[in-house]
Amino acid sequence: MKFIATDMDGTLLDNNRKVSEESVRAIKEAQKAGITVVVATGRDYTEAITPLKEVGLRLPLICVNGADIREEDGNVIQQQSLSTDQFNVINRILQEEEIYFEITTSKGTYTNNEKRGLELVVDLLKTTGEFSSYEEAMALAEKRFEQGAVFRTDDYHEILRGEGTLLLKVLAFSTDREKRERAEAKLAQELNISVSASARDNLEITHQYATKGKGIEIMTKRFNLDVSEAMVVGDNFNDVSMMQIAGYAVAMGNAEKEIKQLCDFTTATNGEDGVAKAIRSVITHQLQD
Repeated sequence: MKFIATDMDGTLLDNNRKVSEESVRAIKEAQKAGITVVVATGRDYTEAITPLKEVGLRLPLICVNGADIREEDGNVIQQQSLSTDQFNVINRILQEEEIYFEITTSKGTYTNNEKRGLELVVDLLKTTGEFSSYEEAMALAEKRFEQGAVFRTDDYHEILRGEGTLLLKVLAFSTDREKRERAEAKLAQELNISVSASARDNLEITHQYATKGKGIEIMTKRFNLDVSEAMVVGDNFNDVSMMQIAGYAVAMGNAEKEIKQLCDFTTATNGEDGVAKAIRSVITHQLQD
């Protein structure tokens, strides 16, 4: 393998949303061995670079599920956006189903209902089992606003009318499975777009060609490599597109059951340095060859 792509949440990031020292060492070992390491995440660029900066890592980034692809210095390689007409349909369908959503744009991520956004993020965090109390989960949810990861607005349309603003993703949250399924079915019927999920209770809506799989194709080509030379690591449904095309797919120990069944191998959990273990297994195998 000459190329490794790793998801962030539930994968490269531990349960404290940090990149562990062990993972940093493993990534640097891979780079020293001539392997290109990239991050492929549903996060926008701002949220993606923050945990990397904390540990001094500079990596190429496939952000927003492939809607925003960046060089390691942050320069944009490619952005794929949803049109205004597509957003109008998405907006109508999600409102019909009473599903809260945020928009991720080239200028940042926005919410038009901070209270509901906080409550839903808390619910999602608590379902992971990582937080024993409501207060702990709320503190982390509020950090998204305090650190400028999410901005407040009264009108999504006003944001999207801004000069040079591209709509990269609509991120919808609902703990009601039937509502999510109805919305997904309507979206598929009316629009030619990509709908995936990074957790059981969300929908990630992007341009039809904005997937992690397409991002891997673009990035490997950029390094004059073939996708068959790529290993990818992930834990959830927005990782499926890259797992299906890569030469080798690794599921995290904490991955959904369906993801594990799709992959060639299952590593340890994100709390047990699963990414570092997967990277080192590649390096060891190649040294033996």
